[in-house]
Amino acid sequence: MTAIPLNSWSESDQEAIRQQLDRILHSGPFHQSQRRQRFLEYLVNETLAGRGERLKGYNVGLEVFDRPETFDPVVDPIVRIEAARLREKLLEYYAADGKDDPIRIGLPKGSYAPLIEFLEGEEQVKSISTRRLRWQIAAPALALILMLGAVGAWLTRDLWGPGPERPAEERVLGVPQGPAIAVLPFVNLSGDPQQEYFSDGLTEDLMTALSRASSDLRVLARNTTFQYKGNPVNAPELGRELGVRYVLEGSVRRADDDLRVTAQLIDTGTGAHIWADKFDRKMADIFLVQDEIVSRIVAKIAGNFGVIEMTEAKSVTRKNPNEIQAYDLVLRAQEAMRPEYSHETFSAAKELLRQAIALDPLNARARRELAYLAVIGWVFRFDDKPLPPQEITAQAAKAVQLDPADARARMVAASAYFFTKQLDLFEREAQQAIALAPYDGEILATVGHLIASSGQWQRGVALAKKANELNAAAAAGWYHAAMYYDYYLQGDYERALEFRRLHLDQQAMHAYIEYIPVYGQLGRKEEALENWRKLLADVPGASAETFENWYHLWNMRDEDIAKLMDGVYKSGVLGPEAKAGQ
Repeated sequence: MTAIPLNSWSESDQEAIRQQLDRILHSGPFHQSQRRQRFLEYLVNETLAGRGERLKGYNVGLEVFDRPETFDPVVDPIVRIEAARLREKLLEYYAADGKDDPIRIGLPKGSYAPLIEFLEGEEQVKSISTRRLRWQIAAPALALILMLGAVGAWLTRDLWGPGPERPAEERVLGVPQGPAIAVLPFVNLSGDPQQEYFSDGLTEDLMTALSRASSDLRVLARNTTFQYKGNPVNAPELGRELGVRYVLEGSVRRADDDLRVTAQLIDTGTGAHIWADKFDRKMADIFLVQDEIVSRIVAKIAGNFGVIEMTEAKSVTRKNPNEIQAYDLVLRAQEAMRPEYSHETFSAAKELLRQAIALDPLNARARRELAYLAVIGWVFRFDDKPLPPQEITAQAAKAVQLDPADARARMVAASAYFFTKQLDLFEREAQQAIALAPYDGEILATVGHLIASSGQWQRGVALAKKANELNAAAAAGWYHAAMYYDYYLQGDYERALEFRRLHLDQQAMHAYIEYIPVYGQLGRKEEALENWRKLLADVPGASAETFENWYHLWNMRDEDIAKLMDGVYKSGVLGPEAKAGQ
């Protein structure tokens, strides 16, 4: 690697930075994600090599995420999404394992060039990003970066510990270990007391929707929170008083036909806002507007990809292992699988769930997640020793039995029934999942893709689109796959290819299977052949039957399979003799 100019950084400086990089790459927030390791290593090495000006979204997409030369970072958000995750994980590392490290590597917002700082002596800082030696006091700046970048709350532990200091309500009711939230009455800023009905109604709808969105989220009742209406509150004090980890508050302002609703979620442990948004709408149909705003707020903060679940998972990864109980193990398992699906993350998550079940055999959530791993491990080949199909469905049914009101358990059961060809039971569980959690992006996108694959394309794609509108992070993958197949079967191959490229999973068997037919239809045989070589590396001896078996696994109709196989044959990857033998 070319050394950068000596008047900027010495060889010993660069060696120290590389040693710091190695420590980070082998730390807890990084060791389970090869993608994250590759991303950070590329950014730091390019910076040290004096090529920081090349760190643009397009170049990163090609070099790190294997995007083609036609990659458009405006259309495909992969680099922005992964940069946000990388930034978050660096903050997590320096808040725990790396808190005493002499070198800080950060990723400022709005840039892909890392900020690398040396802390020496009395907290003096030498910054590589400026490419000149500047000594400054680093502690206040670093604290500000951590506070703003991490949004405070993501670095805190659970507020309530064991023992007699737990709030009376939680102690007496014996509620699960999951977090609790208080939805405070939204403030009417319209200047018209007659508009109170809308702000109060919005608050009550949010309470109802949140209580349905997750069986692990405890929502305080109306009579508890409405006593604070009209009174200023201090979030940390309110948290201690009510025994809640989170407070949702907001305001409503209406002027003529214009409506603005603001909402913010606060971590009572720190008083920090971990999510906030505003909604500007017209009051053409007040009830439809209210439902839309409620759905979007709930989708962002509740469910498996909501900010509460993500915050809880980050909090538990910093706990002492001796403090971890079954609930926390489940959160850690979900966090392990969230960055990317791989054999490594799959095995780690499965082991955590087995530990959780050993601690608590009746833990419905652990059973549910283990059943889900059984399904995806079998379908996507992450599990080297998959369970027999009948055992997978038995596990999924057990999770529903333990908690019939758990929408995600219903989604898992629906998935198990789908892939074991019990489509009547799939339909029943899918409808139950949607009814129980109508605003959960992951559930809607997952079920939507399965419904579409089985031939109900209009209905399934509508669900996937709704999921993406509610919470794009939760819908990712499932939504893109549904759109890919829908556009392909309509004959819009360019749009199909666009959605395949938007899919976060680019290095997997199913990715190659999906690229080959669309490249075949577009006459791009070299790119089809490249994906065929990758498929053969994953599935030695792959043939036409490999494609057909995959499509049949997803319960596709014969006419849809025929259209897909037409693209496979046109790609030329099977050779002319394969087509002649059909």
